[in-house]
Amino acid sequence: MKQKLKNIQHNLKHNVEFQFKLQEMKPKKTIWGFLGVVLIFFVPELVNIFYYQEVNSFMAEFVQLYYPPELGDKVLWLVRKTFDGELSFVNIGLGFGFLWWLYR
Repeated sequence: MKQKLKNIQHNLKHNVEFQFKLQEMKPKKTIWGFLGVVLIFFVPELVNIFYYQEVNSFMAEFVQLYYPPELGDKVLWLVRKTFDGELSFVNIGLGFGFLWWLYR
């Protein structure tokens, strides 16, 4: 099994077409690439840390006004699980990984 994986890795490393497609897929080093990663991975974590109580109270009021009770309870449960005030190291790690890939 190890030998098979080494052969696959060797073939991918020396496959010119694969390397070309990989470089083509890599995002360009622009301000939009940086802002995209920051807005998708880091800003939601900052909102979660600093404004989770406000988001939860707003959603509780919103759900009472616009959702039926059984669906509203599920939406509110999901929002409370998402915005719990804790840092998601997976999300932060993915953000740093994409920034590293962007500027490598």
